[in-house]
Amino acid sequence: MVRELNKKRYLIAGIITAVIFLLGIMLGMVVEGQRVQYIDKINRIEKLDYTSLQIQYAYIEQLSREENCKAVSKTFESSVKSLIETSERLERYEKNANLNKEEFKILKREYMLAQLNYWLLAQRTKEICDSDLVTILYFYSTDKECPRCEEQAFILTYLKQKFGNNLLIFSLDSTYTDEPMIEMLKQQYDMHEYPTLIIENRKVEGFVSKSEILSMICKKYSEKTSECEGYY
Repeated sequence: MVRELNKKRYLIAGIITAVIFLLGIMLGMVVEGQRVQYIDKINRIEKLDYTSLQIQYAYIEQLSREENCKAVSKTFESSVKSLIETSERLERYEKNANLNKEEFKILKREYMLAQLNYWLLAQRTKEICDSDLVTILYFYSTDKECPRCEEQAFILTYLKQKFGNNLLIFSLDSTYTDEPMIEMLKQQYDMHEYPTLIIENRKVEGFVSKSEILSMICKKYSEKTSECEGYY
């Protein structure tokens, strides 16, 4: 009688365990399915954004050939704004554990190439329109190699907010070895320390204070602004 009761208990326990196990598998499948859909949605959005940037770049380049300054300036400003929004979105995605890291690396590479396209195009826009703007390439690295990169990024963000579209800042990951252009630029400017700023083709290695940056960029502007008061 006791053995029979024990058998029944073991059987019930086994059934309950099996049910819990199956429920766990089913729940995992549902969560994984949602995760895949989420990642796919992110990938599609970023790829569309990058495709849009490419088309905008090609359009601006065509306008540049026609030397249509008004159209170039308007389209360029709109494109840079879109580029900044994409950058902010990528930063949020990087912190999201659900995003496939390999996919993110691909999107990051596409975005960095888009930034370099617009950096080159900014030079062309300045030539055609004599635009009053300054460009900065900001090369950052890991926390270990560059303990002050976060502080440098904070200063650059602050200056960007102050100068708006008159100051274009393009942030590039110096550790991203999958993109040859990054290595090419590092070699061209002979970089050995991070952060490194390329301010209008002038290299500045190591942390640069807000005051030092202002003293360099304010000399580049033809029109005086309140942000540059005392730095001309």
